[in-house]
Amino acid sequence: MNIQEILIFSENPDTLVELLTAGRTLFGPAGGRVTAVTIGPTTTEVARDCLVRGADQALVIQTGAASLPAENGLVLGLLEAIRATDPDTILIGATRTGTDVVAQLAQALEVPCASNCMKLRRDEDGNLEIERRVYGGRFTATQVLMGRPQIASIPPNRFPKADLVQEAHGSIKEVVVELPPPRIRVKATLPRVRSAVDVTKAEVIVAAGRGVKKVEDLSLLDTLASALGGVLAGTRPLTGDVDWLPIDRRVGLSGQTVKPNLYIACGISGQIEHIVGMKGARTVVAINNDPKAPIHAEADYSIIGDLYEIVPAFLDAYERTKRT
Repeated sequence: MNIQEILIFSENPDTLVELLTAGRTLFGPAGGRVTAVTIGPTTTEVARDCLVRGADQALVIQTGAASLPAENGLVLGLLEAIRATDPDTILIGATRTGTDVVAQLAQALEVPCASNCMKLRRDEDGNLEIERRVYGGRFTATQVLMGRPQIASIPPNRFPKADLVQEAHGSIKEVVVELPPPRIRVKATLPRVRSAVDVTKAEVIVAAGRGVKKVEDLSLLDTLASALGGVLAGTRPLTGDVDWLPIDRRVGLSGQTVKPNLYIACGISGQIEHIVGMKGARTVVAINNDPKAPIHAEADYSIIGDLYEIVPAFLDAYERTKRT
């Protein structure tokens, strides 16, 4: 098998070094090369970080813009990077921006792409075999991408960040790309409310679902989370339909993927959209008054009952334990 040339890109620096790990998993007996692509005015430092984590090359695409280009500008930058490296495989971070970029890039190259891949491997013919969830996450499909380049997008936090190497051996190359005038002009933006808490790094998460009746009742679960040294998160309805919690505290297929040591699901039915985001938790405790709720099948410990009775009882017992 020939040496594999792998190109990785994400506008998010953390996701980019996760893709570096993903790229390394694809090397066969002949080895391979990973080229990290950064695009924008202040990305040289990100490129250096990729090199000290083992990237073989970093391409810094300079566009002359004062900020990150729009998706079509990122695609044009990536096309230049592809011309410069002729990769066998292209891995894109499946962020909100990356999801648009990977679709446009595949269309521009007239090749297929696989989105939101959970696992990657090479088959004996050098094709890219991937696993991804389909039908809202209910099933896992194994698919094979043939030909080249093979394009796949990978969700953030799916792979660990690449470790630092003892000695960086790669180099940085700058490529200048002139972008056409943007076809869309942004007149104003209104950011959604976000919190200062990163639920993906929490060791303990208390998650709220539709079983929470009023927004004021979230204070009860927040008290539980604080008592355990954790954070409060929620399902899609609470972080989108009613906006009781910031969107960056959403756990699930359309939100964050978390891997805490302890995950307490309060009033959560356990639909697959949510399960996908919390399946990596080490220990799951489910509190739900419906014994047939799907969340119980995912739990290590199930408590069938009203969260409005169970959580206060737990907090009371916890306080008594602290006093003894």
